[in-house]
Amino acid sequence: MADPHIKENLDKLDKVSIILYRTGMVVTGLGLFTLALQQMFYPHWFKRVLIVLALGALLQASSLHIYSKVVRWFLVNASWFGLWMLTVAFITTGAWTSYLSLGAFIITFSGLAYKESFCFSLTILKAIPILLIISWLLIILSLNQLATGTLLLSSLLYLYMAWRKINMPLHFDLGDRSKYEV
Repeated sequence: MADPHIKENLDKLDKVSIILYRTGMVVTGLGLFTLALQQMFYPHWFKRVLIVLALGALLQASSLHIYSKVVRWFLVNASWFGLWMLTVAFITTGAWTSYLSLGAFIITFSGLAYKESFCFSLTILKAIPILLIISWLLIILSLNQLATGTLLLSSLLYLYMAWRKINMPLHFDLGDRSKYEV
């Protein structure tokens, strides 16, 4: 989590992990946009779009800089559970595993958006978890047009968050190493 007043020396692994995290934010924003398009125009591509969201979730979760190990564990494992459910969804024909997969990814995206709302002091980012949960419920209820609207809003907010994050110095992401619970 960002402590902008502290500038840790970043090694190559730190820089790579920060770049992967920020890349995951962009992939997630684009994945949410693609999911909105899928809901409106391509109903049979749901599982394929989840692959993009899985990539975004795993890029962010694998490079997560959060002080609390419990929160970090929860967000990372939500991504892994989502990937596992997505794998099961491709093996089986049921839709519920796909819905569970999306729900798990939404847990990760929501937690990260909530975290970043404090880093940027942008209250509007706290709307992302609400919009994503509403989107998930609308998808489950097959209310595709309404889901498209909430997903588009979520996508725009997530991409805005990613743009703001990309324009920050890399050391802002790492913060104070001494505060991390190992």
